[in-house]
Amino acid sequence: MICLDTIDEFIDIFLTALCLRKGVEDPIDLKDGSGNGYTIVRKAIFGMLDRVHRSGMGWAIIAHTRTKTVRVGGEERQVSGLNVSDSFKGAVFQKCEHMLFVEHGVEAVTEPDKVRTIKGKKLTQKGQTTTVKVRKLKTRPGGLWQGGDTNDVKVRVPIRDEIILPKVGGWDCFTEAYGDAIRILTQETSNV
Repeated sequence: MICLDTIDEFIDIFLTALCLRKGVEDPIDLKDGSGNGYTIVRKAIFGMLDRVHRSGMGWAIIAHTRTKTVRVGGEERQVSGLNVSDSFKGAVFQKCEHMLFVEHGVEAVTEPDKVRTIKGKKLTQKGQTTTVKVRKLKTRPGGLWQGGDTNDVKVRVPIRDEIILPKVGGWDCFTEAYGDAIRILTQETSNV
């Protein structure tokens, strides 16, 4: 398995190297038959990842996210997205099996009710609700599972859409959820 941490910084390294090699200040100034500098770098990076895939190895990329405000039905909402250009975002989406990103948020946690018996009477005290900060690992199917152009067999791994990550051991939590999804998938296919 090869992991690029992070793709947005990796793209910047490729763009800087291309500009230095070609003697231009901005990748947009570089033109050739296949497009500008951004197109050249996108094709180089995903060509490399395609060669990795064809060699039988898997790959993963990590990207920083940024929060942006969007309007949905007249209401403003905060959403997370990849911190790369739309063309790179589209290329990442088309080539991946799963999109994973971490979202920071808050969650209401209610303690269980406390029941006490005093002089034979049961008294119930409602559990307190507190707000805690959480990190949520969000998963979405990538382009390979949504009808992208590929000859590969399409089997969607039924991983949960959202996993609350602990402060320590988040990767273990994801590995367990992925293992559970594979077991479910294996049971479903073996019963067919």
